[in-house]
Parts: sequence; structure tokens; C-alpha cells
Amino acid sequence: MKPVIFYDTETTGLPNWSAPSDDESQPHLVQLGAIVRDADTGKVIHKLDVIIKPDGWVIPEEVTAIHGITTEYALQVGVSEETAIKLFLEMTGDFDRCAYNKTFDQRIIRIALKRYFPEEQDKWAEKENHHCAMRMAQKVLGGKNPKLVDAYKHFTGKDLENAHTAMADAEACMEVYFSIKSGEE
Repeated sequence: MKPVIFYDTETTGLPNWSAPSDDESQPHLVQLGAIVRDADTGKVIHKLDVIIKPDGWVIPEEVTAIHGITTEYALQVGVSEETAIKLFLEMTGDFDRCAYNKTFDQRIIRIALKRYFPEEQDKWAEKENHHCAMRMAQKVLGGKNPKLVDAYKHFTGKDLENAHTAMADAEACMEVYFSIKSGEE
């Protein structure tokens, strides 16, 4: 059994790439979606789909326009950012990891870890077991980095519904990854 965790994050904005992860300017998680799937059998082992409750911060309107999550809604249904990242850590194990835009999502996870579980942050800096489905798709499709909706359409023939929600994007990432992997065999 070889599990792989596919994950996606929705946030309050883009990371400040020139600032450390614990800088106040860093964005917060708004939604976290993850799927652990056995790479050999295809069986889904775990899923996580949580909205994060703001704690002294707001979700800017310009990012709400992208992912659809308002501050009011997140306050009503969300869990704490600490709880979300703890649940995520509990399901990750020593598995291979994959995000569609690994550079972005890996940094967002590291920012959240720095806030709540700093001793775990360095483990998320590792790159050997961390795949980027966007880079994989780029190698197949050529040109610049393809958007997830375009790669998903190419590899599955379907339109991506609910794009920019963490679970839909994690599932699409997983399908792109396995489509590419099956083409390599």
C-alpha cells in the first residue's frame, strides 16, 4: 500500500514570499481539502474538507469573489485554523504529497504550521516526496503552467465543477496526477 495525500488550500490572499512564515502579513487558511488515496488500489482512505473560522481577521471581498467563502459564512460554520491544520497533520502520515500548485499550497501549509505547530514546519519544506501536478501537466501539455481547469479538461474530458473550492481542486489534482501516472506506465 502506497498512500498519497492530495490537498488544496483556499486563503485570505497570496503569501508574502519575501517575509518569513510567521510574519503578520501572511495569509490565513479559509478552506482546506485533502484526500488520502492508495496509489496501488485507488481506494480513498481519508478525506478532509473544512472551512476555517476567522479569529481576529477577515476574508477580503476580492478573494471571496474567487472561492465564494465570506467572513460571515466562515464564522458561522468554520472550525479554528489550529483545528484544521491539526486534523490535516493527523491524516498526512509519511505519505507522498501532491498539490496542483505545490509552491503555493506547500507555503500556505508551512505558514499555518508556523503559527500552531512550528516543530512540524520543516517536514513540509521537503521536496523529494512532494509532487506538483501542475508541473507534471506542463510536461505533457507544453508551454506555460496550465490552469487546473484546463489540465482537468484535457486529462478527463470533463469540465471542473466547483473550481476554487478546496475539495473540488484536491479531487481534480488527484485525477490529473493519476491520469499522467497511468500514461507513464
